[in-house]
Amino acid sequence: MMTSWLRSQRSFAACSQGGSSRRHMILVSLVFAMLAACEAPLDLTAVESEKNRAITRFDMFQGAAYAAQRLVLVSSTGAALLSTDNGKNWQRFELPGRPSLIDVTSCSNGDFYALDSEKRVWAFTGESNTWISAVIETPESVLSIHCAPNNRLWVSASFSTLYWSDAGTNNWHEYSMGDDLQFTAVQFVDAQHGFAVGEFGTVISSQDGGDSWEVLPPIPNEFYPMAMVFSDAETGWVGGLNGAIWGTVDGAQSWQRQETDSSSPVYGLYASRSGVYAAGGGGKLVEFSAGKWGAMAGAPEVLAYLRALTTVGDQAVLAAGAGGTIALVPTSPYANSQASVKVDDN
Repeated sequence: MMTSWLRSQRSFAACSQGGSSRRHMILVSLVFAMLAACEAPLDLTAVESEKNRAITRFDMFQGAAYAAQRLVLVSSTGAALLSTDNGKNWQRFELPGRPSLIDVTSCSNGDFYALDSEKRVWAFTGESNTWISAVIETPESVLSIHCAPNNRLWVSASFSTLYWSDAGTNNWHEYSMGDDLQFTAVQFVDAQHGFAVGEFGTVISSQDGGDSWEVLPPIPNEFYPMAMVFSDAETGWVGGLNGAIWGTVDGAQSWQRQETDSSSPVYGLYASRSGVYAAGGGGKLVEFSAGKWGAMAGAPEVLAYLRALTTVGDQAVLAAGAGGTIALVPTSPYANSQASVKVDDN
């Protein structure tokens, strides 16, 4: 009897183990079946669509320039944008190595030059449809680029240094004060008269095309100029982080503080025949009219900063900045025209 009982128990245990094993195998099969059902093909359509867009949400526009019916914008993501229809449509150039582009300038001959943070100057010249780079051999950090009316290129840099070239991106010459400060901007209003500004309110000027420079009285309060523009050899403005703009009417011999409509930083200044404009943090876009600064009619209502600034002929101001934001705002004589704002919402 005992032998029969043991034999029956072993038989029951074997059946139980077999049933458990079969249940385990069924469960595993169901899990794999569910995983297979959930694993749909990877859809890269959105990624490819973003790559193929001329303007992307990742763009951080740093500079703008206009010449010969062409507009150029540069982004710190390594892209340069070109428009030949006053900003309605754009062609995107992804530059090799995705350089961090920090500024762009246009020359009177229609050439464009962009500057990156690795001390390279990128040329887009003549009928060329490509950007070609050359390195400025310097240990200094570069901050801005400007093409003078005589097509001489200027680059501002650290250690109170300026570089200039009459041969495009080749054969650079150096001027330095030998002081430990950054020149943040340089501009020539004609072939002879130019200004450079930098840390601690530093201002220098030239009256011989840059062959020599004179140190002028500093901007008050050791002002750090983020942007500068002169409309002629006597009249100019600088803007900075506290939202204030300082103006001069005597060739930078003295400066007067001018308030704007907000304390948002000023990152860009531009002057043309249509007016004087400033752009900055929080979508700031103001113009100088009747001796004071005020919000520009039709300015975009965006939170993104605006830094790149130029005019399209005399009819519109182009302002661009973070998040792929590009705004075309009619100037005062064309204020009844419709403003155009491109912001990537995707």
